[in-house]
Amino acid sequence: MTLKPQNPLPLLLHTVATMAGVACYLTIPSASAATLIDLDFNSGVDSFGNAQGDLVFKGLQGFEVTFTDDNSFGSVGGDANGVHITNLNYGNRKVGSSDLVLGAFNSFVWNHNYHSSGIVAQFNQGVTSVQLDDTDDDRTVKALFAFNQAGDLIGQTPFRSGFTNPTPFFIDTSMTGGELIHSIEFDTQPGTAGGSFDGTVFTIDNFSVTGTPITSQSVPEPFSILGTSLAFGFGLLLRRKALKAN
Repeated sequence: MTLKPQNPLPLLLHTVATMAGVACYLTIPSASAATLIDLDFNSGVDSFGNAQGDLVFKGLQGFEVTFTDDNSFGSVGGDANGVHITNLNYGNRKVGSSDLVLGAFNSFVWNHNYHSSGIVAQFNQGVTSVQLDDTDDDRTVKALFAFNQAGDLIGQTPFRSGFTNPTPFFIDTSMTGGELIHSIEFDTQPGTAGGSFDGTVFTIDNFSVTGTPITSQSVPEPFSILGTSLAFGFGLLLRRKALKAN
């Protein structure tokens, strides 16, 4: 029995189309650093309309920052439930005004919140610098702690007090050994050791972040477009030859 040769056209077309049709996408980094976000909290809510809890703010080209508490569970104020945007005391030199601040969302005494837990900000990408104002009104010294993507402490500012005026705190990669900053904590000690265990208060304002924005763009590479066109033309040619052979 003589076997009739199989028509290779379907398999060949499938192979060429598969190879040519795979689109490749490019992630294009911005050429220079920029201000990724700049917050004064005076809107009263985050990017999703929330005023308390874990608050998320959207910035430049997909940048996001999430504010929460330090998870300390001390005798003053207890365990916070994230943060809140407020003009209430305690530890708020802007109390009662329309110039709102961000404070840890601890328990209340009358219409005052203890604001006794440290404030944590987590970023969805590494950044090069972070700045904020300490707006509490006591003499307790605090620092801005920086962490890498793994959660390791990589740097901190000197300890300072915001007693007399809102005190700016600034940290950048020159203070972290060149490592990008993935989160910060404003506290008396890093982690759960400070915060509500120290009996102090934490409110901040004028929070800004600098870094290199990353824009993910779905851009088919040139060879993908060219390859698809070649596959289509080559397929037509093979089909004509097959029809003539039959």
